[in-house]
Amino acid sequence: MPLLVKEYSWRQTENVVVIRVPLKGVHYRKAYFHPFLFEVFLFSSVKEPQSKCTLVDDEIVFELQKVEHASWDDLEANLSKVEQQEMRKKILERAQEKAKAEQERKRVKKAELDRLAVRQQISIDTHHRQLIEEIKENVKKTAIKEIEEWKVSNQREENKDHVDQEVVPFQKTASVNKPTPTVEPDENVKPIPFPRNFGIVKVHFTARDFPTPKRESQAQEEEEWLKKQAEARRRVGFMTEDLSPEELDPVWLKDKGDNFFKVGNYLGAVSAYSHAISIGSKMPALYSNRAAAHMALGNLHKTVEDCSTALELLMPCVEMNCMSRARCHVRRGIALCRLGMVREGIGELEAAVALRPDDEKLRLDLEKARALVEADELE
Repeated sequence: MPLLVKEYSWRQTENVVVIRVPLKGVHYRKAYFHPFLFEVFLFSSVKEPQSKCTLVDDEIVFELQKVEHASWDDLEANLSKVEQQEMRKKILERAQEKAKAEQERKRVKKAELDRLAVRQQISIDTHHRQLIEEIKENVKKTAIKEIEEWKVSNQREENKDHVDQEVVPFQKTASVNKPTPTVEPDENVKPIPFPRNFGIVKVHFTARDFPTPKRESQAQEEEEWLKKQAEARRRVGFMTEDLSPEELDPVWLKDKGDNFFKVGNYLGAVSAYSHAISIGSKMPALYSNRAAAHMALGNLHKTVEDCSTALELLMPCVEMNCMSRARCHVRRGIALCRLGMVREGIGELEAAVALRPDDEKLRLDLEKARALVEADELE
């Protein structure tokens, strides 16, 4: 049980109250010394943020800023034990709420700083890639220019050699009529050929499921691993060799994926939609429905990607695909909000509301997202 400290002194001005509590027999410089406890129910309210506590050699000094600029009749308020207990309870509850609020504020600030750091890192990486591409492009232009200059210089040298090797005709002089000796070209000297035209050599590699080169010592292990993967895919979806001709129809696969989605088999739904897409189908509904299945599985980045592809396939924007485009905007907006990009998500939800202004559910989702942004800005 703590022992209340009653030996203290205090003084006041109209603005400040100073309390001095002696630390007799205490060998450690700490504000709390067990089992002693200093507790005072002040006569009036004070400003906690502006007040301070100072620990000196043999005493603790409290400098409390008054809320109202006036003199107090006494340091402590005249309260009964019941009133003191109620006040102590309220003060503890207020301190706990303040600590929770401070902890939440720090958590939100840390999350915002993390997102800012990620955005800055992405910006730095993008800038570095642009610099590398510019350097590559400059080197490429310089190399092409040097090759062109070399071609022109080589052509001039070759034309000069051809002129020197031509036969000189007979010439007549005014005094002596005798033939001028001819200069025969040297058969051993061959003209320099033109440089060959450059081209692109295409190399085709054998299809392989592994990124490493094929080795006979690992062939059996790789074959066994592929069989296990095929068996795992059969459990959650389809294999091409297992499908009948009608099961290769994208429309049939879409209906199959929809049935999987309705019964909660989201992995099977993703597999059905993905197989329909892999055989060359460009149906926007396949990407839109697969986005819904990915969202149910928590794959938010894939949800955003499939919704974007579906919106590209739903061009041009006409009345017939208005509902499909609204669904894509809604799913992409919800996924962006869950990823922490609330502002971008609000833009998607606003686009969906513009397409379906009579949908009350969309308006409610939009209001909730806006409330989140406003709360974040207030904090």
